[in-house]
Amino acid sequence: MFATQHYQAISDKPMHRMPTSLATRQLVSGVDVRVYRLVTVTVPGSGAEPERLLLALQRNHALLDYLAQRMSSSERPVRTSAELDEDAIELARRHALSVDYVRRMLPRDVRQPNALLRPFVLRAVRTERIEVHVTNHTQQPMQLALLDDDYAIQQAVEQPPLQPGEEGVYTWRCSETGIFPIFNQACPDGMQHRCLLGVLMVEP
Repeated sequence: MFATQHYQAISDKPMHRMPTSLATRQLVSGVDVRVYRLVTVTVPGSGAEPERLLLALQRNHALLDYLAQRMSSSERPVRTSAELDEDAIELARRHALSVDYVRRMLPRDVRQPNALLRPFVLRAVRTERIEVHVTNHTQQPMQLALLDDDYAIQQAVEQPPLQPGEEGVYTWRCSETGIFPIFNQACPDGMQHRCLLGVLMVEP
């Protein structure tokens, strides 16, 4: 796999306090580093909406594939409890996950809102450094970037976009508190507001 390294400072945004999210912590050269292991995926849109790109935890990749498959098939949007139990057991066995965890994530009606299909939220504390290890599981180039106060993408270092199947590492230094939307700078349609992948929230 092709790996890239990207360094980016974060500009000032309004303060927003949120609890920490799922990530591992490391101490590298005296700097507290929060490490996220993520994937970018494509999920079907609801109704007439186009398909969307999202960031997600690596461990949820199989669950998102499952949801996308169910959403693409409009014949049976609702599953019985017994069917969901069977699906959870098979997914957990195939992907080495907890059956209880998988079962909690499987919706009875796939048409209802689901937390896994929302833009992913990364959380950190000011002075931390974030490493985002991401694998591109979409069919288009991917280049993570943060949006600043002036609605212009901040890109401190030029790097080639991640092609489908490639892995890369983005490093963000959290020098300021704020809320920072994460976009795909390599979005081929050129409409950034359609490419929201997630949000970075930095606490004091």
